[in-house]
Amino acid sequence: MCTVTFLPDATNGFILTHSRDEKSIRPAALPPRTLYMGGQDVTFPQDPQGKGTWVATSSTLTACLLNGGLVPHQLQPPYRHSRGLVVLDVFDYVSIDSFLRHYRFNGLEPFTLLLAEAERLVEVRWTGRRVIINGKDNRQPHIWSSVTLYSTHVIQERERWFTDWRQQTPVWSLPGIRQFHKTAGNGDPANALRMNRQSQYFTVSLTSVVHANGQSNMQYEDLSQPTLAHVTPAPQPSSYHYAAH
Repeated sequence: MCTVTFLPDATNGFILTHSRDEKSIRPAALPPRTLYMGGQDVTFPQDPQGKGTWVATSSTLTACLLNGGLVPHQLQPPYRHSRGLVVLDVFDYVSIDSFLRHYRFNGLEPFTLLLAEAERLVEVRWTGRRVIINGKDNRQPHIWSSVTLYSTHVIQERERWFTDWRQQTPVWSLPGIRQFHKTAGNGDPANALRMNRQSQYFTVSLTSVVHANGQSNMQYEDLSQPTLAHVTPAPQPSSYHYAAH
């Protein structure tokens, strides 16, 4: 249950930013670390419950996940494993195409998977019955919102916020897009980009990957203290910077 933006730059690089929305009862995530996987260093924060992640990056590939495929779905457990493990499984394959040809999606809860390389952006939607693969224009900005948490109307409204922000921001930057993720909205905290639904669901972290010149750098910020008008302000969130070489 998340929001993701993708911003290209002029050097075949990009900034991918992921707002993670979660239940308040879910265990706190572990901050990013780098492990050797599939012959490369992969950097990712980790969900201690499912052992997977929502975003991971190497020097060549970034993968990130949103819950839900095309439409909201009914839970049909048991599932083979957490969807967050799919993000890490991608790095066991020699290429995106190899992953798409050979990966076994059956038995997993629906999800949307984004795969970004320097010159390629692929959207993979698993509906629970079929895989839908769309090549996206990596020279254009994009925004995705989880279909399990946001209605079609809200998703369209968020797209308008993103369009307005781009039109009002002549130079796109990492601080700028992270600020957008923290502040965009119309006064309704339940559907803002940094969302909060009566402290039961809220945006728990903000993760960005900056890919440029053959390297990826990750910035991770813990936002796990919910913010509502009647809640005592939490201490400044922890921030971490990691590089995948």
